[in-house]
Amino acid sequence: MPSRTPDRKSYAQVCPMATALDVVGDRWTPLLLRELLGGPARFTELHDGLPGIARNLLTTRLRRLEEDGVVRRVQGQGGVLYALTDHGAAIRRTLEELAFWGARLRRVAPAQHERSVRAIAMALHAVLVRAGDRLPAQRWVLELEVDGEPVEIALGPRPSVTVRPATDVDARVRVAGSTFAAFLRGAPAGAEQFVHLSGDPAATAALLHALGLAEG
Repeated sequence: MPSRTPDRKSYAQVCPMATALDVVGDRWTPLLLRELLGGPARFTELHDGLPGIARNLLTTRLRRLEEDGVVRRVQGQGGVLYALTDHGAAIRRTLEELAFWGARLRRVAPAQHERSVRAIAMALHAVLVRAGDRLPAQRWVLELEVDGEPVEIALGPRPSVTVRPATDVDARVRVAGSTFAAFLRGAPAGAEQFVHLSGDPAATAALLHALGLAEG
């Protein structure tokens, strides 16, 4: 068990929302959870996905989330990875709804950084799980290459999106990160911007249909 971190602040209210914010309400913590929703990650990957956060602050945030049973360390190939616990992963829908709410707001400060591939993965998951009858009955596994980063998409009635190389792939597709990020912000996109690289074209077609970019 990690040692307790100092200077923990609390709303000290008998209120479930206050209790949740005691755990995840610190600056950077929701975005750190956003990154981890894309799958286990190394410290350096998390740091790269959160431009502007100091390394010592990231260490503190991770330690606190470990203490609260939201994040755990796992041994991965090449070193330690940070991953969400089952309890931590349960915040996914809350963060997705917060992101949808934020998409309808006027930006209060100019953006300086593009979305990380993990932020794109979280947004893609949010779109797919709400695709309804556009989702295929058949399960397809695709690897979406976003600016050279592999994202595994398990497409079907219960879709999932994870930042990692895909296994047992049905199709590989490439898209530019800036193009996909713009699409997720609501900008129009064409199916031709998703380049089918290999595998079964039907899997790629299923993905485009789920995203509303092609007829089923």
